[in-house]
Amino acid sequence: MTLTGFFFLCLLAGLVYAIISLIMSGGFGGAAGTDVHPGDAGVEHGDVSGEVTFSPLSPTVIATFITAFGAGGVVGTAGLRWSAGPSLGLALGSGLAIGYLVLAVLRAVYTRTQGSSEAHAGAIIGLTAEVLAPITEDGMGEVAYVCRGTRYTGSARSANGTRIEKRSL
Repeated sequence: MTLTGFFFLCLLAGLVYAIISLIMSGGFGGAAGTDVHPGDAGVEHGDVSGEVTFSPLSPTVIATFITAFGAGGVVGTAGLRWSAGPSLGLALGSGLAIGYLVLAVLRAVYTRTQGSSEAHAGAIIGLTAEVLAPITEDGMGEVAYVCRGTRYTGSARSANGTRIEKRSL
């Protein structure tokens, strides 16, 4: 097999992988009932953060690297008629650059789209709350509060250990 043939094979393998992935993921609307498991997108079972991350070793980034590697190599050997060394350099540079670009775009998209209305402890400190069940002296009660436009209820105690009667906002 020639070097151009090897590069073309890499290009073809990456494209075939991308097409199969698109079909299997329902990109054409054909897999509406496909099961999705939390571990498939970088979220481990038991992970309470729900944060989705992309690794440089994710299948998408690897397939992108292989496709760009093959394309760069074909351009170097067949298009520019370079020898093996410079063509390999162009192939590696293309694969790394395009692979990194895809990784950066995926991370940026998923970071910006991960919205949550979940209230975090730091966000609720200092909010005014409605006391639903009296807070007993040195004990607990129940409060309701609004954080990020969502109403929550939860257990609470007074900061100084005093009793707080039931009252509305």
